[in-house]
Amino acid sequence: MKLIYFGANPMAEPAIERWAKQHDTPVTCVHEGLTEDNIELARDYDGICTYLSNGMKDSESMYRTLHDYGIRQLSITATGIDGLNREWAEKYGFHVTNVPAYSPTSVGHFALMSILELLRGIPAVEKDTDESRAMIGRELADVTVGIIGTGRIGTVVAEGVLALGGHVIAYSFSENARLVGRVEYVGFQELLERSDVISIHVPLTPQTEHMFDAAAFASMKPNSCLVNTARGGIVDTEALVDALKSGHVGGAALDTLEDEEQYMSCGWSTNPYYKELSEYPNVIVTPHIAYYTQRAVDEIAQTALDNARNVILNGTSNNLVM
Repeated sequence: MKLIYFGANPMAEPAIERWAKQHDTPVTCVHEGLTEDNIELARDYDGICTYLSNGMKDSESMYRTLHDYGIRQLSITATGIDGLNREWAEKYGFHVTNVPAYSPTSVGHFALMSILELLRGIPAVEKDTDESRAMIGRELADVTVGIIGTGRIGTVVAEGVLALGGHVIAYSFSENARLVGRVEYVGFQELLERSDVISIHVPLTPQTEHMFDAAAFASMKPNSCLVNTARGGIVDTEALVDALKSGHVGGAALDTLEDEEQYMSCGWSTNPYYKELSEYPNVIVTPHIAYYTQRAVDEIAQTALDNARNVILNGTSNNLVM
């Protein structure tokens, strides 16, 4: 058996090399993501690890080509699979896996940091704006933080806020037993109306796409802030810009933007949303780095490789999504 790993992070290569030696399985690392231009590199390999590039959503020929090479599994090197074309994956008989859990503290602590930065007006200070000289911060103990989604990452954020003396309310598709009695579970509308800061921690699905639209922003507490370290498509960016322009939303920290996959190869600075939002004194925009710690990239690589190996050897994996 031999595997090819597209989009291999150089910082994860030592972990990939250790895994290959431990399992006596050659792994070829390709730093570029999988595209129609380099897909031929996958020929003669038994399995593939890759993140979901833009082509994986739009190009049936990529699925057909991998199928023709004899590859029957796709090990996605991320939690979200919204960039996968399920119809074509099923048509060509792929077993698809993801990495459902990796260092939840990496994203959770980044979100907590973003909450604190927004409350203290750090974006305006860093940009040295006139607003920064007239701004006074708010303390975490004096605000209500709303958590959307109390899975692994949302729980890290909730517990961090609680440890620092803040009050937490939450909206989630299922209540987390670890948080019951410590946070107040409420409906989505009530969370919008009561929260001073809202932090998003749900996957992008048809149900959550544009969950934060113009109506949601209008319902938010005046001068409240939004943190999104989940998926860009959960937020209607144009509606957010309008809410920021009007002053109704007091700030935002965005580690992910709509349609960001289109700009991964050419740089985030070419994204028109990035350009516009970066000009606001009360907005932090970062290029999808909330997860980016050594522990996280190592765990992602190891789990993705385990998934590929298990599917090839056993026809299944604990992390099978289809």
